[in-house]
Amino acid sequence: MKASTKSSVALLSVICSSMLLFSACGSNSNSKGANEGGNAGGESKKVEFKISSWAGPGKKEGMDKIIEEYKKVKPNVKVTYEEVAQSNTDFDVWMSAQLSGNQEPEVIMDFSYHNPYDKYIDKGYNILEMDPYLDKVSPYTNKKWGESFREVDLNLMRSPQNGKLNNVATSMVTLKIAYNKDMYDQLGLQIPTTYTEMIENFKKIREAKIGAEPFSGFLKAGAAWDWFARFTAQQTQEQYVPQIDTLFKNNKYQQDEYVKAIDEGIIDIRKPEVRNLYELFKEFTTYWAPGAMAMTNTEARDMWLQAKTVHAFTINIDAKPFASDMKPSFNWGTFEFPVITKDIAPTSNEDPAEFGDFADAFVVMPSAIKANIQDEVMDFIMFYTSPEMATQLADMNWITPTVVDVEPNANLEMYLPKYRPQNQIDLNSNAILGSVPRQFVFQQIQRYVLDDITIDQLVDSIDKNVKEEVAKLKKEKGWSKENDYGHK
Repeated sequence: MKASTKSSVALLSVICSSMLLFSACGSNSNSKGANEGGNAGGESKKVEFKISSWAGPGKKEGMDKIIEEYKKVKPNVKVTYEEVAQSNTDFDVWMSAQLSGNQEPEVIMDFSYHNPYDKYIDKGYNILEMDPYLDKVSPYTNKKWGESFREVDLNLMRSPQNGKLNNVATSMVTLKIAYNKDMYDQLGLQIPTTYTEMIENFKKIREAKIGAEPFSGFLKAGAAWDWFARFTAQQTQEQYVPQIDTLFKNNKYQQDEYVKAIDEGIIDIRKPEVRNLYELFKEFTTYWAPGAMAMTNTEARDMWLQAKTVHAFTINIDAKPFASDMKPSFNWGTFEFPVITKDIAPTSNEDPAEFGDFADAFVVMPSAIKANIQDEVMDFIMFYTSPEMATQLADMNWITPTVVDVEPNANLEMYLPKYRPQNQIDLNSNAILGSVPRQFVFQQIQRYVLDDITIDQLVDSIDKNVKEEVAKLKKEKGWSKENDYGHK
């Protein structure tokens, strides 16, 4: 394979929580790769490199297993994996020290939601561009390596600055709605594909009085509102991203861009596409189980496991307990948050997305690679992301792989992605302005769904709070229209 000068890989979360990049430290090697023959005497020379990351459940066991399998295929290639820190935060400190001393690792596995262009490229460090390898035929699939992933996932891994692939994510977090199949069969219900169909199912379950409410909410934990806001906003507010993304165009928006958009009236809580999501959420909560407003995520899930509710939010890591000690006593399945049709929200693009973040991802640093073994490094990454290895890792660590054509166990199969991954969009929660305005919104929504305030009072209170918080930020950071919000 032909070496390129830069590359960075980012894989997607899932959820919550999701995020996730692996790193690899390279050791010195002046030998040719396994596919390059050997020396003049015909002796094959050894190739060595390291992968560095931080400790995580099952990470080392999974990586060691793949390395052991790879050695059977490439006995002259020695790959080692080391956990150099106990957390992502400690790993960032370790990486900063390595980079400042020109001792950067050859390969790292890092969180993919911390994009390499922010952590490394913008600071001048050399990251491999993986695009040239996408067209190379992987010896482990006999297809172009790029075909190992969904195009939509690859696009989200790309740098929003220049569109290049600087990292490749290997796993993601996926969130689904779990449902009780036995109760669905009893009432003759079908899996909903639209929001309207889902609400109709809720109504039929309630009307049947079969002793179970249709949903458990856990608004107390914030997850239900956060997830709902992201699911619905992805379809109804996505058109606002390019309007907000004006100061540093990267198909996302930063705090300064958000503040500017509020000043210019682009973001307005009173607009139908923002206001209506609060109304949709209130409708959604009316079908929760009694007391669900005060539940934690765990409490809500336990109600569903006890067949006291028909639905519950669930992420891919639940597949493990659901297959063993917490196995439901009923037949169950999952479905994706459905399509918001235009008759419900006229601004909807009717293009739903998966909840979650890309998780572990490879980043390669050519400046640390000795003796031109870049192709051997990428060969190992191709092996790691082959369907066979991805399936083994999925079953071992209960992760959702980004690789296509995997065949994990039956429980995990229900969490494989069907929609595109979510992008950044949520104009309802104001989390980007800080924890204080986010908490204010959260508190006001609770009052609204409990009928303590009206929708008009909700919108007015949030609108007033947003403008107050924006004024504070502008004063604190010296932002103004005149200095282009700190960009002049």
